[in-house]
Amino acid sequence: MSLSAWRQFQFYESLPIRDPLLGDDSPLYSDPTLSSCASIDSTHFLLATNSRRVKLINLKDSKIEHSFNAFEDGYHISCIKVIDKTFAAVIGEKTGSPQLINIYRLAKLPKDEHIYHSRIILKSGANTFPLSVVSISKDLSCIVVGYVDGKVLLIRGDIARDRGSSQRIIYEDPGKEPVTSLFLNNDASHCFVATTSKIMLFNTTGRNKGQPDLVLNSRYGVDLNCGYLNPYTNEFICSVNGSLEFYKQSGEKHSLPVELTSIKRIHQVNKNQIMLVSEENPTKSTVLNSDSFTSPIINKVIIVDILNQVIVWNTFISSTVIDIFKAQEKHVKILYLLASDGVLYKITKKSLEDQLNIVIQKEAFPFALKLAQQNNMEKTKIQNIHKIYGDFLYNKNMKEEATEQYIQCLDVIEYSDIISKFGVEETRDPEDMKNLAHFLWALIKRDIAKPDHVTLLLIVLIKLKDSSGLDYFLKHYNRSGQFVEDKDIEAEDLDDEAYFYSDHNLFDLDLILSLLKETKFITESYQFARKFVKDAIYTVEILLFLIQDTSAALEYTKSLPIDDALRILTTFSKDMLERLPNDTNALLIDVFTGKFKSTEYRKDITKVPESTAERVTSEFKTVFYSYTSFFNYMNKSSGTPSTSEESSIQNGPPIPTYHPPRPSIVFSSFISRPFEFVVFLEACLESYQRFEGFADDKQVILTTLYDLYLSLANDDIEERSSSWAAKAKNVLKESNKLVSSVDNATQGSTTNKRIDNSLMMLISHMNGVNPFSLDEEKDDEDNLLYTLMGDSKEALLSVFKSMTLTDTPTNCLTFFRTHANKEPDLYRSALTYFTSSKSILHEIGGEQVVKDKILNPITKLNILSLLEIIQLLSNTDVVTYGLIQEILVNYMENEQEEITRGEKLIDSYQSELHDKKDKLRSMLDVDKPKEIRVKNEKCRRCNTLLDLPCVFFKCGHIYHQRCLDEERSNTEGKKLFKCPKCLVELETSNKLYENQKELTKKADMLEMLLAEDDKGDRFKIMTEFIGRGGLEYYEETI
Repeated sequence: MSLSAWRQFQFYESLPIRDPLLGDDSPLYSDPTLSSCASIDSTHFLLATNSRRVKLINLKDSKIEHSFNAFEDGYHISCIKVIDKTFAAVIGEKTGSPQLINIYRLAKLPKDEHIYHSRIILKSGANTFPLSVVSISKDLSCIVVGYVDGKVLLIRGDIARDRGSSQRIIYEDPGKEPVTSLFLNNDASHCFVATTSKIMLFNTTGRNKGQPDLVLNSRYGVDLNCGYLNPYTNEFICSVNGSLEFYKQSGEKHSLPVELTSIKRIHQVNKNQIMLVSEENPTKSTVLNSDSFTSPIINKVIIVDILNQVIVWNTFISSTVIDIFKAQEKHVKILYLLASDGVLYKITKKSLEDQLNIVIQKEAFPFALKLAQQNNMEKTKIQNIHKIYGDFLYNKNMKEEATEQYIQCLDVIEYSDIISKFGVEETRDPEDMKNLAHFLWALIKRDIAKPDHVTLLLIVLIKLKDSSGLDYFLKHYNRSGQFVEDKDIEAEDLDDEAYFYSDHNLFDLDLILSLLKETKFITESYQFARKFVKDAIYTVEILLFLIQDTSAALEYTKSLPIDDALRILTTFSKDMLERLPNDTNALLIDVFTGKFKSTEYRKDITKVPESTAERVTSEFKTVFYSYTSFFNYMNKSSGTPSTSEESSIQNGPPIPTYHPPRPSIVFSSFISRPFEFVVFLEACLESYQRFEGFADDKQVILTTLYDLYLSLANDDIEERSSSWAAKAKNVLKESNKLVSSVDNATQGSTTNKRIDNSLMMLISHMNGVNPFSLDEEKDDEDNLLYTLMGDSKEALLSVFKSMTLTDTPTNCLTFFRTHANKEPDLYRSALTYFTSSKSILHEIGGEQVVKDKILNPITKLNILSLLEIIQLLSNTDVVTYGLIQEILVNYMENEQEEITRGEKLIDSYQSELHDKKDKLRSMLDVDKPKEIRVKNEKCRRCNTLLDLPCVFFKCGHIYHQRCLDEERSNTEGKKLFKCPKCLVELETSNKLYENQKELTKKADMLEMLLAEDDKGDRFKIMTEFIGRGGLEYYEETI
């Protein structure tokens, strides 16, 4: 691609600096005698003027800091070069004399032509031709000089230390064509040489016998100043026949057409940018066409970026460019162009931000991104360019390309803004939804998506009906909310149970599942539920009602832990029983008998095993009437050897690893399925008998089974009716045994719960069956009762209440008389029943029978109070006052006798209290003398005759003083003793007294006790508080 097709940008800015001493006797760089110049830094330059004079100028201060003559008279300076900001090489020529190269230290410039650091006299034989080009290595170890007649002179030595050098001619052009370009490579091992007809490569370290090591171009040469060495790549760049050619030491070459035929200078700006100076021919004017007017010289100066293939600077200079040199100021590289009109052009590169702004303004976004990346720009700034580029593409309706750009700048954009551009509700264009999906995929893959973004992606995929996208999501998006690109994680993800105990909210699963159902994504609904639903019930619901694969639902249930399997069965067992009754019943039996063990679940829901499919077709044809037949059939159909239930028990049944749940929680699932219910209950009953489960749960099973058997005996066909009745009889016997065993075990215990099977009588009555007739071996009433209910007190009361509803009053009275001594509560029920109506009272013999058989035993045994009797009888108008007259009279007489006895007891207490007060008063009377008998009395401690000193206590006990322990000294200094025999009683009295004093201060305790016992005997609390001295205060000290 030629330069004419390259885009142009102004990445550089030029500042023309006119010589401030222009017109002065000593100008800086506008001297017409200027022959060469070189830069030391951004402000200091070396100039050669007046043939042999060297000036050091300061551009910043606009002055000449130093000047000296480099050579004697007659010499002309043809070239000045600065080597590594340390040395300066000045080359002088004189007709008829050899050329000289003087080396100066920049830090120590001389004052005249006789002082220099080192001097080299060029030995080119009888050559009188002038120099054309010179190349000097950075360490001053090698210098190559080219002549106008085609000779090339090589100089090697330790020139920097002035230790001498050697010279030899390495090439002589046979056609005497001038050397136009000559450059040493970075290590000075090779030298690129160009004449006007060819380009060559020489090795500077060995003998070449006057011939080049490699001819790079034998057809075309290079004009003067139209070649340069790229120090970054060690390539020789030159202008050849309208193209830029790049040569390596190996001879490799590549070209760049520039379509500039009049290139005058080439200069390497940096690694990828080259400055080209070409002379432009001005358009001929039709206004002035006189030979007296010459056309002005116009130079076009451009900087091309060969890496990005753009022109980064383009300008015109209306004078000849004398030289181009580099400098650096504070890490900023500067180019100087010295023009023949005395103007120095300072060319600096614009900042990267300014360059990017220029490119963005021209909408060259790909180049802007490339430029930012090449300059290692901050990531966020690069992403801002992507964002601007994305907005530009979006406005151009290139939405797919815009999406790609938005994905590249996720750190600097608002996701909601991009989503709103492709909103699902605002457009029906599927392409927009695809772009939105692509953007959301990027968020997920970079692990920066929020639950709403994941939800939106799935919604878009569903609307696009992209089943492959949904499948891809399932395979690579794990339960931790991370996207794993390199492998299919679905299998291992399903084995990760930690997800079910986490609080991760990955996306709106309920919404996604509902949309999948609406759009008929049946398989995907199941897969999403299986992987992401924490509640297994949802998965089973899909299998049952959406996929309608009951067999798969059962297998999935079998793969779950027992807790989840139980929840599923309590929820869906009714539906499962309707579709696969036997398989479902088998699973229910396993769960509720403790045999359940989790199995591995098959993953292909569309593939149903043949054995299961065969059972589905014949399921409704196989009905079982007992657990034994069901057990044998299921073993046979599953491929295990047919064996009886008894034999399996003998071989050692598996011990449950969990506590089986109560079967009653699934009883409602068996509605309208009595035969499956029978099988289930019999299996549960067998399990309870085998492992000795809770008696109350077992009784529930017996009661339910009894009701079921009786119902089937009435509703089933006649051939099986007797069989059901026989089973009901056995269940009744089993229940009676259970009640008896529990009563025996709980006799005398207040904590254990007793078993009540009275509900069986109600069941019998509802089914029109006499429970006493089920047991033909027992004839008398007691035996029939015990057969049905046992002999518990609750059972007696329940039977009596049942008889009041179903039997005659006479039989009820007989039952009462027989069992009244076992259950006192029968008296209350009997009194209420027999006085409930006149007919009942008359049938049993009237009020006298009630009085003799019920009321008299009640009063005698004190079962009910008189108030309770009156309350019971006041609820009916059947009996008369005469029934309780005698009882009331006896009650009054007994109360009067009790009052009399109480009065006598009070009198005796008052007499005793009076005597004790007199005795206490006499003991506390200090002034009244008391006679003490000492003679022939013994010490109560040592049991020897008393002698003085002795101590007498008012309690009547006397001791030797030596036998007593001194308790303490009082304020008068006397010794204080306490009676050893009365010490315990004294301390107890003091303690009681202290408690009474403390109680008087705790009135809030009384309020708290009264508040807590709001419905109890508050009067008792008050009297007890007063009795403990709560309202007294005693100042006496005992």
